[in-house]
Parts: sequence; structure tokens; C-alpha cells
Amino acid sequence: MVCDPRRGNWKPTVRSPGNRASGAEAFAAASGGTLCLRHSRLPDDYAKMTEMAREPDAAVRVVVCAAPSADPFLILPGPLTIPPLASRAEDLPRIIEEYGQDVATLGARPDAFTAEDRAWIARSCATTLHEVEKAALRLVALRMAGSISGAAELLGMAPVSLRRWISRRSPVLGQAPAFWGKWRF
Repeated sequence: MVCDPRRGNWKPTVRSPGNRASGAEAFAAASGGTLCLRHSRLPDDYAKMTEMAREPDAAVRVVVCAAPSADPFLILPGPLTIPPLASRAEDLPRIIEEYGQDVATLGARPDAFTAEDRAWIARSCATTLHEVEKAALRLVALRMAGSISGAAELLGMAPVSLRRWISRRSPVLGQAPAFWGKWRF
């Protein structure tokens, strides 16, 4: 869940996490998960949300995204800096494999994310962690459903959006997983 007062309220989709403009509402909606805030866009009820986060039984991890020099109180714990994926080439196979394991926990068959899929993602979609995750989910959904419309339904998205995502990757379709060949673009 995200709390950004400028963005209004919306439910999570396949493309983005949900958002609440109110810190207290966002905290409640993030129960059992993570709530992300921007240091530069804290909600008006930030103090109330902070009280909620400090409760002993609070089941929400709050992450405040900020530049390291944004606030003198961001000294401890030390900031978590995530380097760009482009600088982590040696980690890429493990990262892709981890996303594949995450997809498997969603009820996918063990053979739904193949070595061929992992290699294609490494060649074609490994620009950001988000792109790796999206590609893994979509490849598995396509394999599981056997059709674009069926995969789109599994993903909770419009079939036209999934078709466009595939079409934008048409220059690399020659290297795409073999099962893609049955669809016309």
C-alpha cells in the first residue's frame, strides 16, 4: 500500500499498489504488509499514523522513501539503498529465479516458469525489478491460461493491455518463449 495525499484513493491493480490519501486509512489497508510513504509527501494525519505504527501489535512495516540527506533523523537505522539493476548483472539470475518462486506461491504449476522464460526475461525485460516481476507474472499467466484473454483474467487486467505488452516486445519475439508462437500480433 502507498500513502500519497496527492494521488487520491484507489485499489491495487496489476500495474500499481493501492493508494490512500489518509495515513490512518493507508495504515489500516496495509495490515499484514508494507506501507510506503514519500518523505516529501507525508499525509496530513502523519502523527496519527505514527501512533498506530508504534502500537505493539501493529502488523504493518512502514517504509519512508527519501534522499539520504533529506532529514537528519534518517541516520539510524542506516538507509537502505537499492542499486540499479543494471549494476547487478551477477545477481540477475537469482533475482529472476526469486520472482519465479514468488509466482509459484500464487498457485502456479511447478513447470509454469521455465528456464526458457528466465533466459528470455534476462535478455528482454531485466531493466528494473518491477519489469522482471511483471514479466514473470505475465509469462506464467499466459502459460497457465493458454490464451491472452484467459491470462488477462488471471492477472485482473484488460486483454488489450496484455496484448499491447506482448506486442511492444515483438522485436524480441524471435527469442521469446516458444509457446508465444501460437498467437498472432
